[in-house]
Amino acid sequence: MSDTHSNEPDLRKKEANESAESQTAAASANPAAPPTVGTTSPLAGVDAQKLLTLLRNPTASQSLQPQTEWIYGAIGAVSGVIGFALWSWLFREAIKSKLGIFDSIGSLMMTGAFGGDSTGKALLLGLFSIALLIGSLTLVGNWLGTRKLDWKEAVANLGGTQLAFGAAWLVTGLLSFILLQLYILLCAFLFVVNLVLLVGLAENFHEVRRERKFFFIVYSLAAYLLLMYLVSAIFG
Repeated sequence: MSDTHSNEPDLRKKEANESAESQTAAASANPAAPPTVGTTSPLAGVDAQKLLTLLRNPTASQSLQPQTEWIYGAIGAVSGVIGFALWSWLFREAIKSKLGIFDSIGSLMMTGAFGGDSTGKALLLGLFSIALLIGSLTLVGNWLGTRKLDWKEAVANLGGTQLAFGAAWLVTGLLSFILLQLYILLCAFLFVVNLVLLVGLAENFHEVRRERKFFFIVYSLAAYLLLMYLVSAIFG
């Protein structure tokens, strides 16, 4: 009896060790699932300071990291579209206000010239214009350039420039209420500067060789104008 009682603690200790070892083996065979990370919106991490930098200097888009900061390019492109649509609406309102007592006749003229929902058409036109221009530059650049860009690089580096131009279109529309002649000059200036900037940046990003630069400009702009003509014909 004494031997039996003296062996009981050893047996219990052995059983406890075997139980702990079996639990450890089971844990090794079935590791715990990693914690689930909730999907967050790309807009959640947007830095207002970077947007302000892009607003002040459109070429700051060159420093964006496409894989993680492409959302700034998307915001810039959308801002450019909205600014263009507001510019169109402000221009219509400025023309109506300058017609004065002939407001009803002016409204009829504007409707015939631009359609009943010209703001919606301007929004659609601005969207296609920016998308097709960036797309044309990217496709031709990938063809003629030595460096190929994916869609995130194109959106970040080219779309990011449009934040400043969206604000510029809005300011230009407001100026149409003051001086119509100055407004027309500023519109032409904005269009040319925007086009030159996008073509120049795309040329640098794609590392187009000197002997191919002329063809890059001609082919990309020809493709853009052709596509815009087709869009205007369809939605006009």
